[in-house]
Amino acid sequence: MNKDLITISISAVIVLSTAIIGLIVYNINDRNNMAKNIEAAISRGVDPLSVKCAYETNSNPICITYAATSKK
Repeated sequence: MNKDLITISISAVIVLSTAIIGLIVYNINDRNNMAKNIEAAISRGVDPLSVKCAYETNSNPICITYAATSKK
């Protein structure tokens, strides 16, 4: 095989592996931060559901209902 093809293949594998590992670490840290913030909210008397909904990135029916029914 050509050395350039081998180098490109190995580089692509390294880049993809790094991207996957980075996404996993990001998601783990995000969930850990959310858990810490929920615990802090409970200790301060803040509704933990509002903290959970602040971390949501997708449309969540529970958060939509909470936002529609919460009184400010």
